[in-house]
Amino acid sequence: MTSESDNRRAIDSVLEKLDTYGLGRRQFVKLLAGSTAALASAGALTAVGRRDAARGGAVAYTDGQIALLNWSSTGDYQVQWGNAFQEAAAQLGYKSVVLDGKSDAAVQSNQFNQLLTQKTTAIFVGLNDPGSLPTLAHDANDRGVLFQAAWNSPAWYTPWHSDRYGDKYNSFLMPDEYLSVSKAVDVLAKQINEEGTVVRVGGYYPSIDGLEVQRRLAVHDTLKKYPKITFAGELHAKYDADLSQRAAASLLARYPDTVGIVAVNDDAATGVVAGIEAAGKVPGKDVFVVGANGSTAGIDRIVQGTQLVTTGNVPAYPSFVTLAQFHDRLNGWKPEAAERFYGWHAEIITAENVGAFKARYVDGPIGESFDVRLLSRTEHPTDFDLQFDGYPVEDLETIWPGVPKPEGFEYPESYLNARRNGDFDRIRALYKDHYRTPVLGPSPYKKV
Repeated sequence: MTSESDNRRAIDSVLEKLDTYGLGRRQFVKLLAGSTAALASAGALTAVGRRDAARGGAVAYTDGQIALLNWSSTGDYQVQWGNAFQEAAAQLGYKSVVLDGKSDAAVQSNQFNQLLTQKTTAIFVGLNDPGSLPTLAHDANDRGVLFQAAWNSPAWYTPWHSDRYGDKYNSFLMPDEYLSVSKAVDVLAKQINEEGTVVRVGGYYPSIDGLEVQRRLAVHDTLKKYPKITFAGELHAKYDADLSQRAAASLLARYPDTVGIVAVNDDAATGVVAGIEAAGKVPGKDVFVVGANGSTAGIDRIVQGTQLVTTGNVPAYPSFVTLAQFHDRLNGWKPEAAERFYGWHAEIITAENVGAFKARYVDGPIGESFDVRLLSRTEHPTDFDLQFDGYPVEDLETIWPGVPKPEGFEYPESYLNARRNGDFDRIRALYKDHYRTPVLGPSPYKKV
């Protein structure tokens, strides 16, 4: 039986090996709290600390399951994300599993540790606690499990920082949040004739991940261009529709002359629209709503006229990209250093172009939104098609604008080398050349 002192020594030995970015014993233990199943199945601490032959470069199980650790299974975005992951995996012949993180960091940590004790080939994760990403990246490398992450990351932590532990952390995915939300707010400003009161319903704040930081600053900075628009205030509702409804109701009670509400995403916009209606106002007439992500509910509201605009980065896309990259890794391809942080430019969706977006991404089967084989660099080495306006993220200041670097922060050498060698410019040109199917055009699924 393991004693408390044995567990303390095990935790300390793990933390000594991790680039924790502020993750101490107390937070580490908290993340593992309640992980009885993982501890019983193989011992989470043993799994975390163990190195095996896979550290030499091979993937531990090339025929194992490919898993998605989802934030939760309740939001519209998360449902689309998970369904697309399973569809793309099936098209490539892989067994997949999607786990519900229940918006709880400890639950996700337990799930991750259990996956490491099973026959798992690769893990894709959208984290409830961005601060755990360095630990998960280390442990995936330790067990020879391919790893990919999207949206949430601790400030100034990148895939290049994981290289000291191995090459299994493939890439991090995030679209152009700051730019796209700025464009959506411009649409709102023009709709209200560049005057009036605007408020915001946000996600998590204060937050150490880039998502909320970028979307929040995009609103603040963009509205500064319009001197007759008053930004009255914001409340944060954890991306939750019910909490967002309450937040919108509270803001409308406090600022009854509000003519625009910017929601952090389309799930939050669902609650915002309900809050507007509960206040006796008409969304799309008395108060205009801005969303993000291009989720099904948001697109339907744009058609109905109750939501003004959303950022169409397409929830299915990161799942298709990730499955293609996992497939390519298993077939001998590795991303260059300049390809490890992948972004794509969202389409701004309004009543003018919502029809084309809805036809492809809402009305059509989600498995046919994109062609996963055409995304693959090994299936189509010379004619691969990104199917979105993708770009390599080079300027990290745009990911964490205004967020100070952690004490002792150093840019990873592989990132610096890629900049010195001009690799980012070369990859930018490559991606531009391989954006061949327009986002608002028909899907290329099975057409090549």
